Amino acid sequence: KTILLTAGGSQVVILRWDLNAFAGKKILDYGLLELSTFGVQQGEERKDFGLIRVAEILGGDSQWNQQTVTWDSIFAAQPRDQVLNPQMIIDYKINETKGGKTLIPISRPVLQRLIDGRTKGLALRPLGAITASFYAMENSGAHAPQLYFSTGK
Repeated sequence: KTILLTAGGSQVVILRWDLNAFAGKKILDYGLLELSTFGVQQGEERKDFGLIRVAEILGGDSQWNQQTVTWDSIFAAQPRDQVLNPQMIIDYKINETKGGKTLIPISRPVLQRLIDGRTKGLALRPLGAITASFYAMENSGAHAPQLYFSTGK
């Protein structure tokens, strides 16, 4: 059984990691979010359309359950701009090849906020007429989303 994460229309992908092992560490440089594509569908090609926007999850219910999470439950009655950072990390073009890797740069400050617990996770939203599906973390191995970074003392 293949489990997917899909961003398209009103669907937003939310990602979080257990980074407790890195508490107190300092991020040294940029990192990478690696996603493996399952499939991409998009409409007419336009400037800035067909991209995925990556943003920080700043608030809301940080203990969401992936089996039952909804837009309303993750926002926990907070305004959207208090939950999803309105300032995007990056807008990025997805590798459309099935199984293809998309390596999205994540800045040192964002990674530091993730390991410090000030950022609850990352959200992927579609820009324009695009629906992109990625392999979920439950698909262990080479296709699972990965977050790469290096730390110092």
